[in-house]
Amino acid sequence: MSTISFPRTNFFTYACNGSSSRHKLHSISLTPTTKMNTKSIGLVRKEDHSLLPRTSLITHLKFNSLEPSDEDLFHEKKLVFGNYVARQAVRDEELWVAAYLRAETHWEDQPGDERLIEHLKMDFIEREFNSLKMRCRGQFGQINKCVVAVCKPDLNVQRTVIKSVVGTLDVSIRHLLHGETFPGQHKKYRFPIINTKNLQKYAYISNLCTRKSARRQGIGSNMIRFVIEFAKLSGIKSVYVHVCRDNKPAFNLYRKLNFEVVETANAALEEEQMYLLCYKA
Repeated sequence: MSTISFPRTNFFTYACNGSSSRHKLHSISLTPTTKMNTKSIGLVRKEDHSLLPRTSLITHLKFNSLEPSDEDLFHEKKLVFGNYVARQAVRDEELWVAAYLRAETHWEDQPGDERLIEHLKMDFIEREFNSLKMRCRGQFGQINKCVVAVCKPDLNVQRTVIKSVVGTLDVSIRHLLHGETFPGQHKKYRFPIINTKNLQKYAYISNLCTRKSARRQGIGSNMIRFVIEFAKLSGIKSVYVHVCRDNKPAFNLYRKLNFEVVETANAALEEEQMYLLCYKA
């Protein structure tokens, strides 16, 4: 029986809001009836069981499947740049890799017992994978999309989904509350002014991260541009994102893309040491 694990890779994020809460450890194993052929994609690591997906999740995932072709994605909106393409995730395997990238980002360069950190990563991956599926299917009452940056399809090169995905972010379509002119404004004012006409839609970006080996190739910025174009086509004029105040690379990236700082005096943002930035179409 083959075991499945992801090659250890470092990742980079423009915005990360991690917590240091403790997680319960779970045993991870595959039943004798679960078999997969992973030799063709070089993912067999018999000595490392810390990143094995649980049986309940892996039975329907095909980690050796090839990336979708241009013909498969003919009707999908996408943004081609350099050797990559930004588009919506279309397979569960892509959602799994997105969750994996976020786990690596969250625990990147954090000190501690390596074996414990790997268990925490696996627990996070599985929870985030399930959450992503529910969010993308609209089970929380919002429109949510998982955007991925993938290697441009090449007829002469066969890539698996796992090796193709190099970046990811989430975008959700939300409504401003009554009396708000930007998200979270009601936290500042105890009694917001009720305005029944102010129910504008806006797009919100979160969980942006890029594979370390693919840094400085415009992947993050082009995924954001894809979101902006997606918002415009959906009739949405505002795109928001929160950025940690000490995350200068992220702040500079969004500023270069014409995002403006909104309400720096917001007490909630001051307490959380965050910037709220907005792009106006």
